[in-house]
Amino acid sequence: MNKLAVAGISVGAVAIGLYTGVSIYTSKAAEAKIDKFIADVDDAVVIEYDSAKVSLLGQNLTVSDIRVAPVEAPEQIVNIDKIIVREYDDQSDFPTVFDASIKGIQVKTDQANVAMIAPVLSQAGYNDALNLDTRYTYDEASGDMTLEKFRLGADDLGYFEVTFQLGNFDPAATTNDALTLQAAEIVYQDQSFVENLLASMAAQSNQDVKEFKTQLTSGIIQNAQFFVPADSPTAMAAVQEATAFIENPKGFSIAANPQQPLLVSDLASAGDPAVMMEMLNLQIEAY
Repeated sequence: MNKLAVAGISVGAVAIGLYTGVSIYTSKAAEAKIDKFIADVDDAVVIEYDSAKVSLLGQNLTVSDIRVAPVEAPEQIVNIDKIIVREYDDQSDFPTVFDASIKGIQVKTDQANVAMIAPVLSQAGYNDALNLDTRYTYDEASGDMTLEKFRLGADDLGYFEVTFQLGNFDPAATTNDALTLQAAEIVYQDQSFVENLLASMAAQSNQDVKEFKTQLTSGIIQNAQFFVPADSPTAMAAVQEATAFIENPKGFSIAANPQQPLLVSDLASAGDPAVMMEMLNLQIEAY
């Protein structure tokens, strides 16, 4: 073997050893941070996990085989296949950025908190584990808080997404009269869950699903005459879009775009849902 080959093998061996050593170090450091977090919340939940590792290239932290349960109900275990943290600020009292994915969230339908709706969930196709992707940023100087992504669901069921922007956010305040809502949106994309759920409800009533949908939408329209102001275009549009979604449940979006930053305290004290919808400049669309 020539000297160049020996040198190449030696460098490769050193690189592998260095990578392994650093991987072990970073994994141990990751486990230490996770254990500290678990200790901080151990009065509310019990958290266990099997392993944690850090990718040297992407700096992603991956925690595998997690088990979470409330302290007061340790039998209600939620199993999670994997948590991947892409970005996390652990230097601030309230993290200024958090970007992560949670894969394979498994909630047993025989647990007490979901047992009553377990048959409906099963008939609607709730058999798959759920996935969650989320990212938020917080600017301490301005008080702006932005939830850029909160996406929960499964490929065979559908996905529920939430985004919002808040102003004057203070994580240390127990009450905050200056908190404002700048924008928000809820989007639901259905794959099968709602259609299967409606079919299940129709079957329980010994009805054809089309007949059940007609009955359901008719009930909504009739009740709207008593509860929805005719002079509120936003509220009337909401009724129309709700019935359209029931007839063809593919998806819907609810977007709030106030004309100017809206004090959350003003919104909470409005009382009348129709007034709240106008304050939010709410746009609802089924598609």
